[in-house]
Amino acid sequence: MGYSFTSWDADTGTMLAGAIYRVSSSDNKVWGEENLTGKELLSGTFVAVNPDGGIKPIESANDLIHGIIVRDVYGDVHPADRQINIGHFSHGDAVVALAVDDAELKRGDRVYVVASGDDAGKITNVSEGNLDLGYWVERVSNGNHCAAITLGYAQSVKI
Repeated sequence: MGYSFTSWDADTGTMLAGAIYRVSSSDNKVWGEENLTGKELLSGTFVAVNPDGGIKPIESANDLIHGIIVRDVYGDVHPADRQINIGHFSHGDAVVALAVDDAELKRGDRVYVVASGDDAGKITNVSEGNLDLGYWVERVSNGNHCAAITLGYAQSVKI
């Protein structure tokens, strides 16, 4: 059975990591950067600025985050040493991010970017040791471990 556009966020996993879920304003940008690392990179994962040029996988919480890999002609895996599309999404717009396999995400969860290890660049709802870029979950696709995320507002309480 095929899915219509209205069911692309179904629990069966019809959302694809790196897909643009919603963009409506001029402050959202996608532009090409080179992957000069010799490593394949996954759609829907966040990447860091590479001091040697282009982008690189996130290796630590001290890396400067560049953006998220947007799905394009390469599909799920972006080959090494190629130009790939990096997205920067603002408030109210959303992109589909790849989640760690054991994350149980739900709408309204804050999401954090994993800062190191095999899951670096993926999202999780565990804050400890991970990067808070201000995103929250808008819709979940459990079948393929990804979620549409949107940038939230900084919230604080005066004491």
